[in-house]
Amino acid sequence: MDAVLSLPFWWLVLTFTGINAIFVMGLNVQAGEAGLLNFGHVAFMAAGGYSAGLMLTHGVHIGIAVPLAILSGAALGIALGIPTLRLRADYFAITTIAAGEILRLILLNESETTGGPQGLISASGPWKDFNRDVLDWLFTTFDWEVDRRVPLLVLVWLVALVVGLFLWYVTRSPWGRVLRAVREDEDAAAAVGKPVFSYKLQALAVGGAVAALAGVLFTFAQTTLYPENFLPIVTFTGFAILILGGLGSILGVVAASVVVTFLVDGSVLIDLPIDPEQVAALRFVLIGLVIMLIMAFRPQGIFGKKEELHLGE
Repeated sequence: MDAVLSLPFWWLVLTFTGINAIFVMGLNVQAGEAGLLNFGHVAFMAAGGYSAGLMLTHGVHIGIAVPLAILSGAALGIALGIPTLRLRADYFAITTIAAGEILRLILLNESETTGGPQGLISASGPWKDFNRDVLDWLFTTFDWEVDRRVPLLVLVWLVALVVGLFLWYVTRSPWGRVLRAVREDEDAAAAVGKPVFSYKLQALAVGGAVAALAGVLFTFAQTTLYPENFLPIVTFTGFAILILGGLGSILGVVAASVVVTFLVDGSVLIDLPIDPEQVAALRFVLIGLVIMLIMAFRPQGIFGKKEELHLGE
């Protein structure tokens, strides 16, 4: 209990809150702005995390590995979108779940490359050394003794701020307005000359790149990557955050990420006479109850707008 109540524990929780926020910002571009029900969004996070981890463990400079890992998410979005975006929404959703699981099973079985079930060890590469250098510099320059988790916490939230501002800008540009037009009625958008397929593909690529960036930061936080880190439940938790915060709302994504992450990780504070496995299940029961209350009393989400709702379609 003392470890849970200590500041280092909450630094870690806040770090994963920021990573979740970045991950769901990517999902918001796809589902909230373009109306693409991508139930395999975690695959982009896995692509970014493992791409960065594999490059860093093989000596690629971090300044090269991170941009390439982000591009891997965009490339996966294009590769997935070309054969599937012409499918009806429900078939597209099913296909994306399958694609996510196919990638996870590949990572699980390619033991010689990815480490398989044993994990990709030291996937964060030189991040630990860089982190240590920052801490040493803070101590020698300002005489500050900072917890080792703080540099990553600051980095994650700085990245979340930059990504949030960028997505806020682009989704309010003409590009974003076309995406929402496609979401509302793609036949009407096509009738006025908009290349619907191209815009959907772009949304999938942009959202995939953002999720891959979240995967890179997740790799820095975890150090060792396992295929079990990228189960479908990660995507469904992302949708819970998106629904809770409100479709199309960047601020809502951040606020809901705080709520859901603190519900999931803060539930270890609850001392209940049940098995640890049941406590883990209780976390998602709590999330479900919160979503039910939101849907009953504020269906547009915390910061969402009623005009963004599509429950009747």
